[in-house]
Parts: sequence; C-alpha cells; structure tokens
Amino acid sequence: MRLTSVGAPRTHLLNRSMIYVGLWAFLPIVLISLLGRHYVDLLSGLFPTHDIIPIDLTNFSAIRKILSFLVHPTSNEDSWLPMRHALAVMRGPDNGQLYEALFMKEHVRFQYPPSSLLPLEFLSALGLSSVGALNRINTLVFVLNAGAISALGWLLFRRGTGVGRDAPPAPAVAAMAFAASFAFYPLMRAYILGQIQLWIDLLFTLALLAWLLGRRFVAGLLIGVACTIKPQIGILLLWAVLWRQWKFAGGILGICVPILLVSLYHYGIHNNLAYLNVLSFLSRHGESFYANNSVNGILNWYLSTNDSLRWYATSLTPFNPVVYAGTMVASIISLILICAVPLLHRDDIPCLSDLAAAAICTVVGSPVVWEHHYGILMPLFLVALRMIFTRDKAAKIDPICIALPVSWITVANFIPFASLLAHGTFAIAQAYCFMGALILLGIFLSAGGRTRCKEMEVEL
Repeated sequence: MRLTSVGAPRTHLLNRSMIYVGLWAFLPIVLISLLGRHYVDLLSGLFPTHDIIPIDLTNFSAIRKILSFLVHPTSNEDSWLPMRHALAVMRGPDNGQLYEALFMKEHVRFQYPPSSLLPLEFLSALGLSSVGALNRINTLVFVLNAGAISALGWLLFRRGTGVGRDAPPAPAVAAMAFAASFAFYPLMRAYILGQIQLWIDLLFTLALLAWLLGRRFVAGLLIGVACTIKPQIGILLLWAVLWRQWKFAGGILGICVPILLVSLYHYGIHNNLAYLNVLSFLSRHGESFYANNSVNGILNWYLSTNDSLRWYATSLTPFNPVVYAGTMVASIISLILICAVPLLHRDDIPCLSDLAAAAICTVVGSPVVWEHHYGILMPLFLVALRMIFTRDKAAKIDPICIALPVSWITVANFIPFASLLAHGTFAIAQAYCFMGALILLGIFLSAGGRTRCKEMEVEL
C-alpha cells in the first residue's frame, strides 16, 4: 500500500512534465511554421532571386526536404564544392598556393584547414568523393547524431542520477530528443546544404557522451578530430590545460598532432601557414549575409554597403574598421570567458556545464557563424533541461525555466519574420540564433548552472 501511494503521484507528475517539455519543444516550431506558410508570398519576396543560397522559409519545409533526402540525397554541395575545388588545386600546377589561388583569387569560400581534405582524399581513393556519395554519408552521420543525442538524453535522465521525482522518464526524453533532432533547424540546414558541419556535430555529441561516462581521453580524441576540420574548437585545449584535465588535453593532442604532421607533409608547410592568413582575412571582413549570426554579422548589417538579404557569391565583404574592431572585441570576450571559469575555480573539478559553456564560446566568438554552426547546441539543451529537474524545489521562481524555452525557440527555429526588419533600426533581430546561444551560455555560466551539473558525471 505504501509503495502504491508514493508511486501514483510520481507517475502523474512525470506525465505532466512530459507534456510541458513536449509543448515548449515542438509547439513553437508548429506555430512559427504555420505563420510562415500563411505569409509565404510576402516572405519569399524579401530575397533576391539571383545569387542566393536556397532558403527554407519554415521548419516544416526543411523537415519535408529532410525526409525526402533520406531517400534521395540532396545535390547541394555547400562544403563539398569548395573542398573538391581545393583537391583539384592540390593536384594541379598551383598546388603550392592553395589559398592564394582559390580563396583570394577565385573567391571560392574554402575556409577549412588543409587537414580537412584528408578524409576526402581517403574517400576519393574508395571512389566515394562524388557529391551524391558524400551526401549519403551525411545522411548516415545525421541519423547517427540523432541517435547519439537520444542516448545522451537517456543517460542524463536515468533514475538514480540526481534528477527530481517530477522529471520525465529517460525513455521519453530519449524519444523526444531523437524527434527534436529532425526538427532542429541548424542541424537540418547543415544536412540540406551538404555541409561537413554535420561531422563536427556528431563528434561533439559523442565527446559529450564520453565525458559524461568519465572517458576524458576519448572525449579529447573526438574533439581533436573536430579540430582538424574546424580549428577554432582547438581553444578547448587551452580550456583543458587551465582546468588541468590532462587526459582530455592529451586526447586532443594525441590526434591533432599526427594529423597536422600528415597535413604538413602532404600539403606543404606554406599551405598550412597560409590558412592563418585566411583566418585573419575572415576576422577583418567576415560576412554580411543575414545567416551570419555573430557580432561581425550584426555590425555588417548596419555598416556594410552590402544587402544582408543577398548572398554575394563572387565577391567578399568589404573591410570596415569598426566592424573589425567589434569582431575582435567579441573574440577576446569569448576567450576571456573560456579562461575565467577555470581560473576562478582552481580547486574545483570541471563539470558538463563548464564544457558546454566553453564550446558555445568557441562558436559565438567567431567572426563567421552560419546558422548551421549552432548545431552543436542541440545536445547542450538536454544538459540545460536536466538542470530544471535538479533545481532547489524551495525556489518559487527559477529563471532557467523561463530562459531555456526562450533560448530553444530562437535557436531551434528558422524565424523568417525577422527578415522584415533587415533594412531598419532593428536589423539585429535577424541575430535571434546568436541571442539564443548567448542565453544558453548564461545558463551554463550561472552559479546555479554549475552547482546543478557538478556531480552529474559521478552520479552516472
């Protein structure tokens, strides 16, 4: 009798929490998509019909494409085109001037390090370097990432891991996380475009799983592989050193150093050093297109002569000293935030929220942050969600309960109505994804956020 009386209200609370989580996770997607569909003619007229990357005006239209591409892979080649061009240059007479010939002269946006070409070299040897083959691989990567996110949700909400009795059950969280992965716009956008960002998303989710299970070296290896595609993530090595997480740092170095040596040998010292010039150029110029959700993008919307709703495929964004100064300030602040937490908590042990905060800083502090770069935030929302169900029940008002849904709505959705403000005082509204990421960063940096995540790995 006693067990029954205790268990009955628990089931009721669990069902109620499932409804709440499901509503704020999926209802905004439905409402925004329905409004976007109703005003599709008005919204479509905002974008020029020439020199434009295909736009999905609602999450619904993106989901339809996703389901279609699972059967018939997309022919889009947002990453594959410049990478295949880079391979062609490396096999031609200009192989010693990769970035000069491709990025500076032809304005082909190959913004990856030479080491990123090594996987394509390998796939090319296997006869899998066509756009169709690469996008089929992306289909597998997309589904694997959704599965990994689902597994993360199950681990975070298992009974006996510190979550409250009113938390939704782990299987329900896992199912909702898997479904949400197919409706999370940054992930969908990367898949639709044919983006190698999906590989980074999968590696990051697996790194979170490894960290959660206490496999710090494995987590570092996975982050290290991601660094060979996107070096900005390498700032996590500094974060690991400051936290004295030697296994994590050793994993990053253990994979990065060999791959870098292979890249130096295969592509030459000059091409590897020239990539630094590309990073410098991006910091000085950035991108003016509205999808660049960063400080650089915001400043370019106000100060650049370019139209933020137009994609300039054959020209690069003009230099503006004010934009450059703001971009550098944003990068410096992000670096300070990455370093400040470990320096202020020298006697503490880093938790999952610390890793999450540092990872977000590596994104928001970059000069060019396309919408799909926010794909790594999908698993981090699960970490933040868990905080709600480990909060102090004595507190009547929890800011996280308000901040987290707002962050999710702005990051997970494509909100086309923001483009109506593109040419006015409130052009900053186009940076809703960036703002949502900052809110999530604030949740993880808060004292309450650290406290709620502190013992998570130990309990698991």
